[in-house]
Amino acid sequence: MIAFLKGRVAAVEPEAVIMDVGGIGYRVNVTAGCAANLRGNTEEVQLHTHMLLRDDDIQLFGFATPGEVAVFLLLLGVNGVGPKAALAVLSALTPGGLGQALALEDSSALTRVPGVGKKTAQRIILELKDKFAPGDIGPALSVQQGDAAVTGVPNDAISALVALGYSGAEAGEAVRGVIKTRETPDLQQLIKLALQRLDQSQK
Repeated sequence: MIAFLKGRVAAVEPEAVIMDVGGIGYRVNVTAGCAANLRGNTEEVQLHTHMLLRDDDIQLFGFATPGEVAVFLLLLGVNGVGPKAALAVLSALTPGGLGQALALEDSSALTRVPGVGKKTAQRIILELKDKFAPGDIGPALSVQQGDAAVTGVPNDAISALVALGYSGAEAGEAVRGVIKTRETPDLQQLIKLALQRLDQSQK
């Protein structure tokens, strides 16, 4: 599983970029906003990625923060929402905007997203409204656990969970619980498993 890519932008398409990583070109699907921000960028950049494997296809989806990866994964978990629709939602709405739409149960904000109809918008609201804090969802944060900062993949996972509205204590406990039961997974797996623990603890 590819958790992130670091390299230079070789080309930018409307909703994808070609990343040159050590002389290998990776096509990464990104939001329209991310594509616009990377156009003309000549510096080395890093994208947090999620890889989808299918029988006849492998696709990479790239995001600026772990929090955006977490939102993308939550959207993929909604019945009837595929990767194209999930990326379209994040192209039209920031994670904070999506959180506000969910908190207000504003289906019209979601139906303005190309490819998202009324029924799909209602399912997104029903299934995700309790996973977001009522206010804006900010960027990923650096979280302290105890006397020292957590670094690497666990810290990114905690930051993503905090960006989804969980407290630092809740996020840290869930991530530590996952790590205690198995070797540290990659970022996407760690976020998924931590979200499962948080869901179970709230039942």
